[in-house]
Amino acid sequence: MPHSWPRTQDSLIFWSISMEDRRMPGIHRRTLANGLKLLVAPVAGTSRAAVAVHYRVGFRVEPPGMEGFAHLFEHLMFVGSQSLPDGAFFNHVSDTAGAASGRTHQDYTEFYQVVPRSALEQALFSEADRMRAPRFTQEALTGQLAGVAAEIREMIVERPYGGMPWPHMAGLLYTSFANAHDGYGDPDQLKQATLEDCAEFFARYYTPGNAVVTVTGDVDPDEVAAYVERHFGDIPARAAAPQPDLTEPGFFMDQTASFTEPGIPATAITMGQWLPDPATDLSGYLAHAVLARVMARQITPDGTSAVSTSCGFFGPLDARAPDALLLTVLVPPSTPSVQMVGAIRTQWGMWSKGDISEEVSAAVNELVSEHHRDHDDIETRCRALGRLEILFDRAELLDELPERYAEVTPAQVARAAARLHGAACAVMTIEPGRRRTRPKPGHTARAGREPAETFTIPEPVDGPRSVPPRAEQPRPVLGEHVETVFGNGLRAIAVRAGSAPVVELRLRLPAGPAGWRRPDHMELLAHVLGRRARVGLHGHGAGGELTVRTDGQWLDFSGYARTDGLDAWLAVLSEVLTPFAMTEPLSLGRSLLRGRTPGRIADDGLRAYLLGPATAEPAGLADVHRTVIVPGGASLVAVGDADPVQLLARLEGALERWQGPAQPVPAVTAAEGGVLLVPREDLSNILVTFSAPEPPDGPNDVARYLATGVLGRYRRNRSIRDAPGTTGLGPSGYEAFLGRDLFTGFPRAYIQLMRPKEQVPEVFTEVLDRLPELTAAPPDPAELDLTREYCVLEMLWGLDSPAKIADLVRVGFSFGQGAGLLTRLYDRLGEITADEVVEAAVSTYGRMPLPSMVVGDIEADWLSDEIEREVTEMEGV
Repeated sequence: MPHSWPRTQDSLIFWSISMEDRRMPGIHRRTLANGLKLLVAPVAGTSRAAVAVHYRVGFRVEPPGMEGFAHLFEHLMFVGSQSLPDGAFFNHVSDTAGAASGRTHQDYTEFYQVVPRSALEQALFSEADRMRAPRFTQEALTGQLAGVAAEIREMIVERPYGGMPWPHMAGLLYTSFANAHDGYGDPDQLKQATLEDCAEFFARYYTPGNAVVTVTGDVDPDEVAAYVERHFGDIPARAAAPQPDLTEPGFFMDQTASFTEPGIPATAITMGQWLPDPATDLSGYLAHAVLARVMARQITPDGTSAVSTSCGFFGPLDARAPDALLLTVLVPPSTPSVQMVGAIRTQWGMWSKGDISEEVSAAVNELVSEHHRDHDDIETRCRALGRLEILFDRAELLDELPERYAEVTPAQVARAAARLHGAACAVMTIEPGRRRTRPKPGHTARAGREPAETFTIPEPVDGPRSVPPRAEQPRPVLGEHVETVFGNGLRAIAVRAGSAPVVELRLRLPAGPAGWRRPDHMELLAHVLGRRARVGLHGHGAGGELTVRTDGQWLDFSGYARTDGLDAWLAVLSEVLTPFAMTEPLSLGRSLLRGRTPGRIADDGLRAYLLGPATAEPAGLADVHRTVIVPGGASLVAVGDADPVQLLARLEGALERWQGPAQPVPAVTAAEGGVLLVPREDLSNILVTFSAPEPPDGPNDVARYLATGVLGRYRRNRSIRDAPGTTGLGPSGYEAFLGRDLFTGFPRAYIQLMRPKEQVPEVFTEVLDRLPELTAAPPDPAELDLTREYCVLEMLWGLDSPAKIADLVRVGFSFGQGAGLLTRLYDRLGEITADEVVEAAVSTYGRMPLPSMVVGDIEADWLSDEIEREVTEMEGV
């Protein structure tokens, strides 16, 4: 149940950081006089900090008649507080390119932020202010009720198989109201909520002694403790309401329910069985987690899991007992659920008696490597520490889990299988049908308040408080790294970073003219290579991940390997890069293009138009592989806690047989102007894209980056007219995005705007025709300083983990930039003058000479008449 604020990033800018020591020195604990717990987990070398506040209140505390209220209240906590009214909570987040969100689960609600270290005190201040004095108004309540109703509609009603397994499986697994009721609730019943309900809920559960504050990042624990004492310390202590009794009598016969839904291609069956209580039997719980992974490793021929498994509705160790092991499978519509449940029970029985040592070893490898990788990120680590503390009073369990998983024996997993084989289960089925059916909301009666029982949120006597200023942001420094070019022409870089025994790897290949002309061929190639990679990694059983994807411009091989499994991972990569027999017809690629975004459709169309048709078609997919999968023009990034020189040597040795020159890129020659239309009846809002090649002799990248911020990337600049995230170019306040990327073989600047059909003509008159005027207006000094600071901070999100460092270094490498770009960008942003910004804005965005792309449900003749330009309709895009 997320409530999120969007983060932004520029496609050209990336950074790295000194990583000499990113070890986890431990968890520093303090408890304030009012009962608030503080956990600080330093992570050396990061440029941002993560803050999480966990409250011991989830939807299982909701009384009858108030189903869904805990989630609604989470939304309300973002609306305003005494010192940050009317949505001002997000100011420090959006001004620093940070992120903030919240979620409601069974037994806790979490609020978390990731901000530059300079904004850490502001983040803590904002959390303290809403813990001290939230502001609830009828207007805010009405607005959030509408938002929650929309979320329920999107997540449950409009989504295929919506509500499966959560929240509907809970009613089959449990009998008590606390465990069985729908935590989303019914929007109509939620409308009965009052402001007094909000005050009561806050008074009962949102107390300092019922909360844990967690901070991770390159922070001083004593300094963080001083901030927390300063802003949280004077919040009055209050007793929290007791937690509900979650005791369940259990069930001894299978519980089943079947529903229908039109338009789905297969029957979905979810089977649920109770898990051991991790608070009293952690070893047994983890044995079931390993067993679930053993089941998930039963793969289909394309390398995907035949059965989807989950320990808990929201993941392992995410709730107090009772929680459930859930298995979901898609089967042909005529398959009876009893047949599938019987097959799973049979498998449990076989594993309870046979030798499953290899299966358990492979499953443990996967679980351990995933755990290491996921929690080497400051946000994920922060949230997990707070969650484990609020649920089990054991945050340190996070760092113990890899060893605890490794201690799970095949005998323990066999006992878990035997337990499930003989236990009753809950089974939910959704099958194709003429109408959509689901459990009807159980409207329960609310208990009345005692006549003398009233609740109000006390107003702090000292009134609103001033937001603390931001501190100085430490300068990021590129750490230990090595760049080289392998003998086969592959450009490579290795960066030492992280503390986990995991290596992040990113191999990026340009699709080249062959792929740019035929995105359907690229999608098919990515699909087939991805399948080969999944099957290969599964066979090695060493953990890790390798995915293959394309965005039309690039073919990306991304993933990670355990340090002790790197050779196996590289062997799989080598197999994928080596030509092999592929029987899939090229025509299959068209069906794989159906999920493209409007922006991707526009770019695919423009690339095909600029390059023109190919002189000859490939004979088959193997020909496409031989043409595209070559080291010439490609780049490889490796990030991990390893010596960069030795790491590169291992990589080169594994890939030395991979050979092939880069595809020659023809010069793009296209008439200026014109409008290209890709009709799409399924898109009622129309996407318009204006593009321009960046002049090779124009301003440097730093000035162009800053000009992009001034023209629309930063929310407080002069181009903003409406909500954050829109550029507001022109009085209509268009939703728009300005960006720069590499397009075929040249750097491109572009503006993308999404508007209803009737407003599309204004996009041309108010944006395209006015670009010379809009770009030539000089920014005032205050505007430029704010944008400059934002652009500096915007870079830092990619330093939160080795995985993100690898992603950003890959982007920079894609543009042919070396490691020297990193410090140059940071240092030069402070030196760019207003005149340089104007020069960059005019040369980069002042004219958009490439053909304009229009994608959506719009007629070419109508658009041509309205904008008085020739419109060419494209086919086959």
